[in-house]
Amino acid sequence: MRITYRRDGTPVPVYEPGDLVRLQADEPGPNPMAFAGEWGSVLRNRGVDGIDIRLAGYSRPRTSVLPDITCLPPRLVLPCDRHGLALGLQRDLRRTARA
Repeated sequence: MRITYRRDGTPVPVYEPGDLVRLQADEPGPNPMAFAGEWGSVLRNRGVDGIDIRLAGYSRPRTSVLPDITCLPPRLVLPCDRHGLALGLQRDLRRTARA
């Protein structure tokens, strides 16, 4: 995972294949397949189209049906460790909005 920063020092993760992420909100749409609190591994970053995540073997059994979530907006996930606990990203205190 790469981390970029906004002008005010807020960290913004850029997910790469293999990164572990935890959903902080249910998948959008009328029939969500992934719910807040589930976690898995990033399969692909599609840029503005979102990210693909595999939940099987992480928060779901390895043999579960429909384990892959596709085109999920990155704003709905947080980085996590291999136990599914969300990681806090630290602000870059050197970056401040200069008036």
